[in-house]
Amino acid sequence: MRALALLLFAPALVAQAPDNPAERMAEAALAFAKAEAEKLGGEHAFKVAQPPRVPRTRPGKVTFEPMHLSKLEPLGRFFVVLAVKVDGDRVGMTRVDLEGSWVGTVFRAKSDLTRKTELSEEKVEPGPFEGVPPQGFLRAIPEGQRLMRSVVAGKILTQGDLEAIPVVQVGDKVRLTATREALTITVDTTAKSKAGLGDRVRLESPGGRRPLTAIVTAPGEARLQ
Repeated sequence: MRALALLLFAPALVAQAPDNPAERMAEAALAFAKAEAEKLGGEHAFKVAQPPRVPRTRPGKVTFEPMHLSKLEPLGRFFVVLAVKVDGDRVGMTRVDLEGSWVGTVFRAKSDLTRKTELSEEKVEPGPFEGVPPQGFLRAIPEGQRLMRSVVAGKILTQGDLEAIPVVQVGDKVRLTATREALTITVDTTAKSKAGLGDRVRLESPGGRRPLTAIVTAPGEARLQ
């Protein structure tokens, strides 16, 4: 009979178990980090770096609302900032420290590559990666890009290794287009700097005044912002 009584009262005992705010803080932080990571692509894994410290509050129903991450890319050590609310009113802020790793594909140099090498499938190979990749790592082989420095075989390539391939050189003739409302004006000018597609280029002003800055839209063409 005693055993039966314990079985009958067990659900009630569980229901009356004290709430654990630290666990709720951790769960809210982990869920928020995962949701933010989904926007970046690839797969992420997270764990709590250290038990969160529960802030003291006035009596009432305490809830935690995630606000933002301490890093744009949730990798390595970072934290989630949470608003602390009592009965729906914000009474303070707190944080939960997490550690994140990334699982996906990175691009490495197939062999030693020299400066000004244009990236292609023959020069670069994709490969699996798990951990904390270098900042600005490539998620695809970009078009119109080349190495701005030499790299060794096996290096994970990043945006910092690249520069746009110039399609306009100093002294090139450039057709400059300017549009305002329904009016479009096109003039021929001369480049005073080199630039790739989408880069800014300095151009001689048609009136001989200070140089203009425009965006390169094609070889020998630019658009005034």
